[in-house]
Amino acid sequence: MTVKWALVKTSPFQWLSEDETHEILSRMLSVRYNPGERLELGREPGGWWVVEKGLMKVYTIAPDGSALTYAILGEGDSFGETTILTGHWVRATVEALEPTEVRYLSAEQFENLLREHPDFALALLRNLAERIRQSEERVFHISRLKLSQRVAHALLGLAQTIGEQTDEGIEIHLTHQEIADYVGASREAVSRTLGRWARKGWLATNRKSVILKDLRPFQIMTNQLNFAA
Repeated sequence: MTVKWALVKTSPFQWLSEDETHEILSRMLSVRYNPGERLELGREPGGWWVVEKGLMKVYTIAPDGSALTYAILGEGDSFGETTILTGHWVRATVEALEPTEVRYLSAEQFENLLREHPDFALALLRNLAERIRQSEERVFHISRLKLSQRVAHALLGLAQTIGEQTDEGIEIHLTHQEIADYVGASREAVSRTLGRWARKGWLATNRKSVILKDLRPFQIMTNQLNFAA
């Protein structure tokens, strides 16, 4: 199992040349989102988006008011292709967590791109296959593991993908609520877990981020999960 299940790091551009990537991006409209600004998938005309810079989360709100975060998207990650390819509008909210720049292509332009560029179509298939694999892995974690194991696994993945090295440790710019929404738990339960680890000196928390001071405890828990799998 990968330790990066906490992010969807699967860009179709990783299978394309620099020239092919540039040619595709040059067709796309550039759009900026400020922190807290949202894009409602399934309520607006469909399209294909690629995160160029920044951080976004994809989530939905259940009837009881609770939130479930499907993915946290960073540079190179894309969204919207599933709706175009299946013809079914998937209801979800995409929210910027920090100043974010994305590229946008309409559904019609996206389909034309697939027809014109077989290499891009193949890269997109590989990208979607990787997402399916990640989704299957995430279902396993949420349904079978204890909360502390889920949180530890997510923190390590986040540290490796979006963590920022500071003098205190690796800082992850997500709130307790955002972490809780992703691991499928309440904020209170996640805060208690983080507080327990803070008292052990493994991490420090503040209102908008978590700082991992020692990765070894989380690596040990992750290695145990990998061995069990």
